[in-house]
Amino acid sequence: MKTALRVAALILTAVIGLWAFVRGIVTALLMRGLPGEHADILGHLVEASVFIAGGVCVLSLAVQQLYCWRAHRKDGGLL
Repeated sequence: MKTALRVAALILTAVIGLWAFVRGIVTALLMRGLPGEHADILGHLVEASVFIAGGVCVLSLAVQQLYCWRAHRKDGGLL
């Protein structure tokens, strides 16, 4: 049961991190197609950077979970 919970948490973390990262990249790329002067460039730039940074943070958490799971697998001291 613990292994299934670990795998589910790892997969969910990786999927959310990838989704946020890709959404940030797409938002940044769509800024090129914004029409004229009335576009909120600063708002889109902040939104894209927050999504990219959040995605990188969540992906690093998934990698840390994977490393921690593999390193502590034998002694069973971690969740």
